[in-house]
Parts: sequence; C-alpha cells; structure tokens
Amino acid sequence: MRDKKKNEDYFYRLQQFYQLNLEEDISLTPNVKKEYLKDHFRDLVREYETLFKIGYSIGVEIDNLFDYYKGALIYLDQVANEGVPFYRAVDIFALGVLYSERKEEFIDVLKSIYDQLTHTDGVIEYYMAYLFHDKIVPYRSVLEYQNMIGDDFDSVQKAQGFWYYEHSDAPWYETHHYDNRGYYGYWAFDTAATCKIKGIFDERLKNLDYFPYDLLVQK
Repeated sequence: MRDKKKNEDYFYRLQQFYQLNLEEDISLTPNVKKEYLKDHFRDLVREYETLFKIGYSIGVEIDNLFDYYKGALIYLDQVANEGVPFYRAVDIFALGVLYSERKEEFIDVLKSIYDQLTHTDGVIEYYMAYLFHDKIVPYRSVLEYQNMIGDDFDSVQKAQGFWYYEHSDAPWYETHHYDNRGYYGYWAFDTAATCKIKGIFDERLKNLDYFPYDLLVQK
C-alpha cells in the first residue's frame, strides 16, 4: 500500500468495480451510436485515470500501470478538441515526463492532445519542452507551489506543503473523509515530474505527503 488514508479492502473493491466497468465499456464501444460516442470516450478516460490512481495507491508495479496511462491518452485524444480540464492536462503531461523513458510509445498522441488544448500553463509548457524538444526552459505557473520549487529538497518540501490546499477547487478535494465520494488517492504527479526534470531524487522525498516517489525513481 502506498496510500495512508484508506485500507486495502476499500481500494480493492474500487479496483474491481472500475476494472469491470472499463472492460464492459470497451466491449460496447463498437455499438455506441455516433451522437453518444464522445461521452463514451470521456467515460473511458475517467476509468483509465481512476484505475491508474487506484493502482498506484494500492502498490501496483509502475510498469503495470503504464497501460492505464496510455489508455487514457488514446481516448482523451478523441475528445480533447472539446476541452481538457486544467488539472487533467497538468497530470497527463506530468505522467508523460515520469514515463519519459518510454515516450516513443505515446509521444505522438500526447502531441496531438497538446495541439488541441484551448488553454495551457507555464508548467505544461515546461513539460512539453522537455518531452518534445529535450529542452529545459524557465517557467511560471498559476500553481504557486510549482513556482516555489528550486533545485534542492528543501524547496520541494516547502512547495509540497501547499500542494493539497492549492487544489481545494478540485472535485476530489476532501473525498478521503467518505467511502463513496470517489477517493482514489491524492498524488502530486506534477511535483514529481518537476523534480525529475530538475534532477532532484533525494530519498527524503518518499516521506512527503502525496508525493509519488516510486514514479520518480522507477527503473
């Protein structure tokens, strides 16, 4: 278990529920009417994302989570021209950075999603430059904790202390207090991605709340 707020039974029930939903929805895809197809694709994006987060919270091997990330990208590409929620956009590019050693397997679809974005942010551009152009560029983000990250552990620790509270407008905020509000684990994929680009791999990061250390240091 990587999550510290819920027990294994909670997450295994969720995992089973969403895995069955995903398999059923994939099997139904060829029969979905054209006018409902975009909604169907959005459901698949959410299911893949959810299973990724649940899997990470439980302790699934990082390589075994990769297919959930790719699945979310494939279907997000189909609906990105109608808008991508900001936090979702940050997460998909952050995960791209964290899986950058395998980027040849997803970079084309990620580029397609990027080209369809109607909004962006300094940190997304930061990830984009790293992934698409192998460049590290300065950035300024609307996410203030991102602007606090320097080149050492102390700056990351300070920034990560604000991560949860800066997401108070996110739909998942405070859901850990309930058993039926969609709590899948809180994970700062973007903080970890920024650390990777900056070369911050301090072992003390594993003790920070919400920091997905295993994604940062994966082999």
